[in-house]
Amino acid sequence: MTSTTTHDAIITPSPSSFTTPHQHDKRHYYLCGDKTLSWENEWYTAPFFISCRLSYDSAASTGPVNPPTGIYQDAPECKTILSSQLAQASSTIPATATSGQVVITTSISIFTSNDKTFASTILTTTTIPPTSLLSSTTNTVHATSTQSVSSISTLPGPTASLPASSITDPASINTCAGGWDWQDWGVVASLGSGIIVGGILWIIWGILRRKLPGIYAPRTWAVPLDSRPSKWTFLTFLLPFLNPPKQTHEGSSTLPVLYAGLTLSSLISLLALGGVLPMFLAGVPCLGETSPPNSLGGRLGTLTDLSLLRLLNALDPSPDSSVTTSTLNSIRVPVNPSKIRKIRSLSSTISPAISSARVRLIIILVILAILACGGGLFIIARTYYSLMRVKTKFENETCQGLEMVFMSAENVKGWKGMSEEGLRRWSKNWSNNSKSDNGEKEIDIVGLFAIPDTTELQEKVKERERVLEELEVAETNYISCFRLTQTASKSELVGHSSQEQSMLQPHISGFSTQPRPPVDFLGPRGLYRIHSVSHPESREKLNVPLPLNHPEVPTDSKFREINRDSVLFGGRFDIGQRIKMYNEGNWVVDPSPQSEETSPLDATPESSEEGPLEDVVPDLEQQASLPTISSPTSPGRPISPTSPQSPKIRAPARPRIPTRSSHRVSGEGSSPLAAYYKAIRDFRAKFKELNDEIEERQRNKFKEITSVDSTVKGWIVVGKGIRWLPFAELIEGYTREDIMWNNTGSNNQNDERKFWCKIAGLGAIFSIILIPFLGLTVGAAPGFSHYLGLMVPLAKSDGFASGVVEGLVPAVILATTISVIVYSTEYLSRRVKCISRSRQDSLAYKAVFYLLLFLTVIWTVLVVSLEYAVQGFASNVQQGRTVGDGAVFSTWFVFVLLLNLAFILPALHLLQGGKLFNYIKKKKSATTPRQRYRLHQQTSYSPAIAMIPCLIAVFYTSSLLFIFPLLALPIIVLLYLSFIANRYMIEYVFIDSSAGHSNTVLALWTIRRFGWTLSIQPLLYGFILLSRNEWAIGGISIGIAFITVLISEGLTELRYRERRKSDLSIKTQKALKEMEVMMRSDTNAIPSSSESSNTARPSRQSDLSIFNRITDLLPGYSRLPEDFPLPIETEIVNDLYQTESASYLKPSFSSSSSSAVIQDRNGDRYFTENLNSIRGLIYPLEMISPVPIIWLPNDKYGIAQGELYELGKYHNLIAIIDPSEQPQESKKKGYKGKERELSRLEAKQNFKKGGFQ
Repeated sequence: MTSTTTHDAIITPSPSSFTTPHQHDKRHYYLCGDKTLSWENEWYTAPFFISCRLSYDSAASTGPVNPPTGIYQDAPECKTILSSQLAQASSTIPATATSGQVVITTSISIFTSNDKTFASTILTTTTIPPTSLLSSTTNTVHATSTQSVSSISTLPGPTASLPASSITDPASINTCAGGWDWQDWGVVASLGSGIIVGGILWIIWGILRRKLPGIYAPRTWAVPLDSRPSKWTFLTFLLPFLNPPKQTHEGSSTLPVLYAGLTLSSLISLLALGGVLPMFLAGVPCLGETSPPNSLGGRLGTLTDLSLLRLLNALDPSPDSSVTTSTLNSIRVPVNPSKIRKIRSLSSTISPAISSARVRLIIILVILAILACGGGLFIIARTYYSLMRVKTKFENETCQGLEMVFMSAENVKGWKGMSEEGLRRWSKNWSNNSKSDNGEKEIDIVGLFAIPDTTELQEKVKERERVLEELEVAETNYISCFRLTQTASKSELVGHSSQEQSMLQPHISGFSTQPRPPVDFLGPRGLYRIHSVSHPESREKLNVPLPLNHPEVPTDSKFREINRDSVLFGGRFDIGQRIKMYNEGNWVVDPSPQSEETSPLDATPESSEEGPLEDVVPDLEQQASLPTISSPTSPGRPISPTSPQSPKIRAPARPRIPTRSSHRVSGEGSSPLAAYYKAIRDFRAKFKELNDEIEERQRNKFKEITSVDSTVKGWIVVGKGIRWLPFAELIEGYTREDIMWNNTGSNNQNDERKFWCKIAGLGAIFSIILIPFLGLTVGAAPGFSHYLGLMVPLAKSDGFASGVVEGLVPAVILATTISVIVYSTEYLSRRVKCISRSRQDSLAYKAVFYLLLFLTVIWTVLVVSLEYAVQGFASNVQQGRTVGDGAVFSTWFVFVLLLNLAFILPALHLLQGGKLFNYIKKKKSATTPRQRYRLHQQTSYSPAIAMIPCLIAVFYTSSLLFIFPLLALPIIVLLYLSFIANRYMIEYVFIDSSAGHSNTVLALWTIRRFGWTLSIQPLLYGFILLSRNEWAIGGISIGIAFITVLISEGLTELRYRERRKSDLSIKTQKALKEMEVMMRSDTNAIPSSSESSNTARPSRQSDLSIFNRITDLLPGYSRLPEDFPLPIETEIVNDLYQTESASYLKPSFSSSSSSAVIQDRNGDRYFTENLNSIRGLIYPLEMISPVPIIWLPNDKYGIAQGELYELGKYHNLIAIIDPSEQPQESKKKGYKGKERELSRLEAKQNFKKGGFQ
């Protein structure tokens, strides 16, 4: 019985540099005793090799080739082997009968080259173990014969059996799958950190989702009832793809993309795990057998042993490996040792470890081409078709084939100096001339709107918004001063707290225990009422005491007669109200505040023309018919802080009541109430002044665009087929909110070029930054630490720290880089002066797509491959092979990266850290209802951020999954959790800011690019095989990559080819060329006859608002038809001009209580909103914006109601009271009944009379 003894390889010394590098496909090997060793590097420059280079290279292609005897016998390794063999041979010769090694050298052929003779010999060695005859198990021994070319025909001395040489340094031993090394520790660290951090984020989100519905579920309360999602259930949350949302809104088009990515990854993952991975492992020796230990340090890990490198090394093992040595030294020994016969002759030294290795590579290529690429193309074609149906339905049904574009005045010079109405009439005439052969208009301009420069007007509108906010803060502080506190007994009054007492009035000890009231305090009317016995005092008291004296009701009366010719006749102005003459000769209210001389804050009651302070006890019947409204200026009817006169009431005698200005102010120091008085007075006056100024500027802007010599920034054009107009920029969102009015008139083409240059620079900077961190991933690679001493500790360690440094740290750095790149790209895209917000989102998304593809796939694999191949480049040996091995080696780091991101990225997307941080930061400072509403400001969908997990997963699926099949596990988890997160965010969080059409276009663009990325995997597979000189398989794989791209383009772009400008009729194209020539001309080329009927008419005065006067102000003015589909309405509520709608949009409101309110946004319920007047107008909001509505807080005792009445009655300012806090006591007293309804009706009548004035 014979058996084969396997000898471990001897490690070659470190390669030394030589002056003339020899280019060769594989290293030369020689035989020393029974060992196969690599040539020394200096032999390639020795005279014996240089003179016979071709002969040595030719012989090396068929087997080991020995240099001259004196050369290789002097090599340190060979000298050691020969000495050891001679020593063992002398000690084991007596035992050769039972155990020994027989070395036979047979001459094959002799050839001559360049006058030198070379002998080809066969060296065979047979080993007979001592226990082979006693073994009950028969081992099959293969006879192996090896051809060698040498300059001599005999070996020096006898050869004998050698014991297996051992490698004492464990850091140079490759680890097979099933072992434990630094790669396993890296996986544990990444998976553990991902689960812990991701789990914490998911738990936090689950808690906050219920506590903060304003941030995490705004679509459940901030949109109309028919647009609200179904009730959230845990089963629907876990299975998001079973019940897709029925409502189509912004972001919903990305769900098919996510589902396509999940389906595509599942298909390729199934093929990789079920078909490719078994071919890597079944019957294939591990890397510890096919890859030799490296004398320069470094080794291959357990995860690398589960990759394509295992099969490649089985096909082309290293000659220094144990598999190759065993193959070279083994032959089949018959029972009779004298009848040794040769079984086969190897065609080359590096024979496959398994005979089916090349066949397996071919099978993998077939699976990749037919099932992976073919199945992926089927998924892409189906998804693209479904998205095209959505796009076509939106364009034909929702938009009715109409579009919106912007044309900049910088490009359209021929339109300058023309009025809006003149251009509108000319465009209609032009549209009639651009008909197709069948008489249908291919281009039909329906509406045209000139956009002037509104920079100054916009600044005024922003200033008014700031003043409004300050006014609301002052009103809120004033109303909050009248809060109530609970008393200890029914008859005891409780004053301010110690802090409030120090602010209002110092406490004087030795007198009454009750604190003195502030002399400038003025409470609600009920506070001054003398209660009867049948109406005892309540347990709740104001936190300030009652005044010490109550003035008596006057018995006299004053008769005031008004001349019919007076401006006061008709009730337009109150007696004592400040008025002035306007420019046109009309009398208007003077909004300027009274000077300190006419209305000082410290005026005494005696100095007021109304006389002493008086209180009024209204009749019970009057209380039943009039609202019980408390004014901050008096205990009776409210009075303006800028008017010293009180309003008239229906009573036999008009009571004399004090004003804010007539109140006594303590000389010791002003209280907070005095400061609130002054702030309210100042901000009301400033607010009214800005309203008048803005209205005047709006009127001038409309007059400006009607002038023939007007200077405008551009034109908004609406119609059919207008995207083909020269210099037209499509407004992709199809909504008014999608237009960036500040960017009108800018040259966005130059900005877009600069943007892409910045993106390229950003990618280059982060590419350089990533190089050293990616170098950590190859710290333990063979030979890398020899050339970079910093990596020596990593190369010699297999512990947890090494796994963290080489795996987790680069993964965290790359993930951080991705985050910085995404948000930097978002910031840079906002700097591009596009006309459309959707265009900015599109630029950001495309930039993120390309940057992620380049950095996470192309750059990562390329850098790791080159760093891995440092030893090959340094020794100038097998550079291509080492680069290909490095590409495979990089997959273990990608595995660690995906394990870390799979649980964290979707949770971060759900948590909305930035929005949550802003909410916590501003929550304490939000005092007014408007500020609290803006805390829950809804965010719109950002595809650049939402699609990051999907893009990363699909990129790695389409590039590395067949090279390292275990990547399928984190990829599926990442895509699944990402689908869950995006489904929830789209259905419950994001509020539509555009029509969603731009996201559909981006989805089509993404699906088309997914077809391109499918070609990366066969391309990379082919390059790796080419590095192993597998020219046929590698070339076919690269060809499949190009075919995949062509088929993908045919199934997407060519199959659903959209109509282009070249497809228009010849007549229409000719008309477009004429229009382009006219637009490029510096002079006005439009006939002046079109302007003849457009002379401006003087506007007449009207009591209506500016929206009702537009028709008179603009001659020939015409808006879009009422049933015109554009611009599309969105779900965004502007709290400045839709304040009453916004007041009912609160997370605390249930669907039953607010659904009816939200449904009737344009009806009579919201009488403070008159947005119907701006329908059909596409102008900047500052040109058509009404006066903002003042939003007051609610209180229990009607202080805010008095402020509301006063603002409407005496200032013509519309105000509302926040409905979120309806007082319970007021409900019991009927406060919310008839009195509140009368107040609303009166305010509504004032609105209808005066509008937004």
